[in-house]
Amino acid sequence: MTFKGSLFSKGVMAGALKRFWWVGALYGIALLLILPFDHMMRELPLANKWAGEMLRNTLDLFSGAAGLQVLLLCTVPVILAVLLFQYLHNGRATAVLHSLPLDRKTLFLSHTAAGLVLLLMPVLVTGLVLLALNATTLLKLYYTPVDILRWIGMSALFDTLTFSIAVFVGMFTGNAVAQIIFTYILQVLPVGLYMLLTENLRYLVYGYVVNPTGNLRYNFPLMLLAGGTDRDLFTAGTVAVYLLVAVLFLVVADFVYRMRPAEAAGEVIAFPVLRPVFKYGVTACAMLLAGGYFAAVYRGVFSVIALGYVLGSLLGYLTAEALLQKSLKIWSSYRGYLGYAAVVAVLLLGIATDVTGYVHRVPDPAKVKEVYYGPYINYWMRDEKTWSTAVRDAEYRGGCFFEDRNTIEKIVLLHRQLLKAPRRGEGTERYIVYTLENGTYLARRYSFDERDYASLLKPVYESREYKRARFPVVIQYPEEIKLIEIGDLRTPKRQVILANREEIGEFAALLRRDVLDLTFEELTAGPEENMYADIVDAAGNSVHYNLRPGYGSVIGWLKEKGYYEQIALLPEEIEYAVLEYLVPSKAYNAGAVPERIEIRDRRLIEELLNISGPEGKTGMGETVDVTFYGKAAGGNFQYHRSIRRDWPLSEGLREYLERLD
Repeated sequence: MTFKGSLFSKGVMAGALKRFWWVGALYGIALLLILPFDHMMRELPLANKWAGEMLRNTLDLFSGAAGLQVLLLCTVPVILAVLLFQYLHNGRATAVLHSLPLDRKTLFLSHTAAGLVLLLMPVLVTGLVLLALNATTLLKLYYTPVDILRWIGMSALFDTLTFSIAVFVGMFTGNAVAQIIFTYILQVLPVGLYMLLTENLRYLVYGYVVNPTGNLRYNFPLMLLAGGTDRDLFTAGTVAVYLLVAVLFLVVADFVYRMRPAEAAGEVIAFPVLRPVFKYGVTACAMLLAGGYFAAVYRGVFSVIALGYVLGSLLGYLTAEALLQKSLKIWSSYRGYLGYAAVVAVLLLGIATDVTGYVHRVPDPAKVKEVYYGPYINYWMRDEKTWSTAVRDAEYRGGCFFEDRNTIEKIVLLHRQLLKAPRRGEGTERYIVYTLENGTYLARRYSFDERDYASLLKPVYESREYKRARFPVVIQYPEEIKLIEIGDLRTPKRQVILANREEIGEFAALLRRDVLDLTFEELTAGPEENMYADIVDAAGNSVHYNLRPGYGSVIGWLKEKGYYEQIALLPEEIEYAVLEYLVPSKAYNAGAVPERIEIRDRRLIEELLNISGPEGKTGMGETVDVTFYGKAAGGNFQYHRSIRRDWPLSEGLREYLERLD
């Protein structure tokens, strides 16, 4: 690193500006190239509304059109911080610069000020150019001066914040590459560590669920810009907080710089006291990452997770030691790893023995105000009115808030039964969230086969409280319905639209009756998407209902009105069906060509159309794909569905399935 006379005559800041002016110049040129000019030239001949939206989006950092700008905001400030403080990465350069008649405060402030000037000047110049063009060209039709000023402010804010983080990180390391990596790690570490911990606890702690009342915000520039944060969150108060945080980073960086040892140049971690934090932090993150990966691949087997912990922690520990010692001769540091392993072993033992009582904590039914039971935790996080209108498919609602005392007792008893015979990764996923009388919550998540607990869940699923929440038609007045669209996804036939008030009332009443008559077995059978009815209310909201084969009243009404033949797939319209394995069979695994069986028997074709069975996981070769080929009023068609060999099948169909082996 050389030092010219201008560095002394014009000051450190002037020297930094002179040496790195090209960074600001390149940054400004890049901004000018990627802002609206290219979009204007390409999109103006198109529809004005769409072209204007594209142009406005280029000034919105949280839209997809600003991808290149986001890349610059996340990289240029970091690179500039590394270049400005590069003398801290070289022992000789550090010694020379610190021997000048300038204290560290002056050096820090001048280099930081130079960096901010180099970052903010291109943004300001680009903004002024855009304002001039807006006043003199057709761009005024597509965005306003307010849009430009907002872009200037947001770009300057994120430039300043990213630069301050990079400078702050640079005070703790003496390596340029480490400074870049640590700058990005710092921004993703809170979210990443949170995700790693929760992912591992999900497999280690039976019933564990992420705190549903928690709201981890992405507060760093990298996460904010990459996550597409709503621009409306950036009020004057929010901007003031981010500016204050940027200043705080720089103040702390200045304080740390004054205490930084000169001999730290070239070291990954500048302060010896922080080296254990780095070493064991890398070890812990690598361990959690490997453990989470092994748990996901091998379905939460504890012995495999433990193996992942050992391999991940060893890799992380050895890598951190090699970086700190700048050598591969690190085997003498094994004592530190043994200490870490002992601490982790104690923690795992505590989790396995449930020392906190988390796993076996079940509330007293008398102290439960209400309980949510369903497949999606986010439904519980909303009020019942909100989530009941948010999901447009009645078959996928499946969750309900229960206040009936008998139902609450049944779910508490189910919870206790699940703890007596833990099952991991089997069946469907269900959440149980209790709202207690004291205002607190207790949430758990389990995967199990609901059929094994039919005696407890049957009265729950068949209750009016459950069906009212899952199927809005139960409490929907006919006069609230605008129209009903009925169709069959298996055929090219056209849908039938019910708009007559009398027919709407009759259909809704019959559908309500069939829904209320549904049994637990039918509700858990998992019907395929075949015939359906979309009920649209006066506000335009639509709810999708599968018309199950057991809906006798509805099917009978459709046949009586002559609608059934107009929309439904009829067995006589199918010419033949083909059976083949949906997943590889044993023969296929051995290298043979998978068998395809053709069926033309009308009785078996009708059975293949209507057969159903319970949901559940089956082994390889147990799921069979069925393809129907036929011709209907709308033309030729193909319809695919799958069946399983553990369903109740006729002897004739079983003979065909055996030929697939």
